[in-house]
Amino acid sequence: MPRDASDTRQQLIDAGRRLFARNGVYQTPLKQIVEDAGQKNASALHYHFGGRGGLLAAIIEGNNGHIESDRKEMLDSFGTSASLNQLVQAVIYPLARQMKTSDGLEFIIIISQLQDKFRLWDTATQTPPQALRTFHAISEQLAGELDVATRRERIELFLNLVVSSLSARARQRLRGEEPELLGQDFIENLVTMSVGALQAR
Repeated sequence: MPRDASDTRQQLIDAGRRLFARNGVYQTPLKQIVEDAGQKNASALHYHFGGRGGLLAAIIEGNNGHIESDRKEMLDSFGTSASLNQLVQAVIYPLARQMKTSDGLEFIIIISQLQDKFRLWDTATQTPPQALRTFHAISEQLAGELDVATRRERIELFLNLVVSSLSARARQRLRGEEPELLGQDFIENLVTMSVGALQAR
């Protein structure tokens, strides 16, 4: 891809991420993204991404590469006997580490708008492989006490809890607010709550 085309593509991704986070994935007019990216060609977004769905996929893919690599490293270090607490960490920590930059904060806010898709975690082809590996391992941890349908729903509700919590914190950060529970304390509390919810009887 020529450098000019590559630059245009990245400018559209950056503008899309900002506006999707601020105004909503499905509420933001595509024309506004093109204008915010400084593009004069109204068809630039469709040329590079085919439409809203393609742009959204590119934004998510840009962050998922780092998340998946981070998650794989954690899972490999835990080995085959990972505890439920460690598996929950492998879900939460890579997402939380994205929140060190404004781009990452915007990414978290965007994925929180896609929670209606979390129920498809074990069937959607878009579920990243390391995430799927972690979810299946969590399901196996719960297999002794819960049936398959309940385990599937527990994991969906767990994902909703995690992403909603991180998104609320991301919005606070972007507004410049100082939360009461900071950094690692917040993450560890979220891990503890998640483990408790998953294994509740």
